[in-house]
Amino acid sequence: MGCYYVRCFLPLQANGWSGNYMGLTNKLKDVKLQMAEMMNSDIIVFHRADTDWHHRVAIALKAMGKKIVFDNDDSFKLDATHAFYKLDDAGFRTNVERKNNVINNFILNCDLVTASTEYLAKEYREINPNVVVLPNCVNPDDWDTPLRNEGEKVRIGIVGSTAYYHDFDIIKDEIKKLSEDPRVQLVMFGLHNKALRKENPLTNKTHKREYAFWDTIKNLEHVPWCPMTDYFRTLNELRLDMMIIPRRESEFNKAKSNVKFLEAAMCEIPVIASSFKDAPYEKDIDGTNGILIKEGESWLEAIEKLMDKDTRRKMGKEAHKYVLKNYQIKKHANKWVKAYNKL
Repeated sequence: MGCYYVRCFLPLQANGWSGNYMGLTNKLKDVKLQMAEMMNSDIIVFHRADTDWHHRVAIALKAMGKKIVFDNDDSFKLDATHAFYKLDDAGFRTNVERKNNVINNFILNCDLVTASTEYLAKEYREINPNVVVLPNCVNPDDWDTPLRNEGEKVRIGIVGSTAYYHDFDIIKDEIKKLSEDPRVQLVMFGLHNKALRKENPLTNKTHKREYAFWDTIKNLEHVPWCPMTDYFRTLNELRLDMMIIPRRESEFNKAKSNVKFLEAAMCEIPVIASSFKDAPYEKDIDGTNGILIKEGESWLEAIEKLMDKDTRRKMGKEAHKYVLKNYQIKKHANKWVKAYNKL
């Protein structure tokens, strides 16, 4: 539901279309109901169609005269810089290669491809020239009033894929220093916590490098993955004073979107993010609504700037104002209509 929410649920909700989830829940519609809705539809959108099952369904629908759309917001183009390339789980790389081949074949045979960024669209145009960029957006109705941290320690958040070694590795020394700073509380939102790892030991193997690092951080509040239905409330209730988003310069990260900035802004959390050519946050963060860090610049200096309460709260409010002005789904929903109408 995580990727589906932003890529499919928001535009279908705004445009009055049907989908395979029962509203903003993790409950899927009955298969017979999904079948009936597909039979009554002219266009079927598949988000991240990465199994043979997706292919079989799409081929059957296309034979009935339906138009097929492939949508995605992550690159599965596997190379040595890809985030999944060096995961320790046995067979993971083979599985990603298989997924990549399945995805590429689906892209080749569909009628339209939609992607979250121009960089990802360029990748897909190598396979299918009919690609349209549809931006990730927010629905303010899904977010509560931003909550404030009134405690003594400044709460610094590390959220989502930045909890993985391929991203946090570039500032691991800074994270260790922050863990020793008595003014700071580090908060990591992602991965399994120790209790869940006992229940699912495979995660220790799959994310061995991540846990080897995070288990050494003394001052860490760890909030594990949660269902999408709880995500907005959980992120808000963390009461983060700032969010740091280190990203290694790679093809995978260049293809990523600005969604973590959007989410942080909805909670009025100022973001400090990596800056490089085609990075996800280059076109949005301008110094008033967040801070960009180029290679060689100091993360600790930027964090120190936001240790000042007035500075960070002003920046968080600016980010919130910026996202409401530029990324509300109701302002962009017609882009999906125009893209599909071309079919």
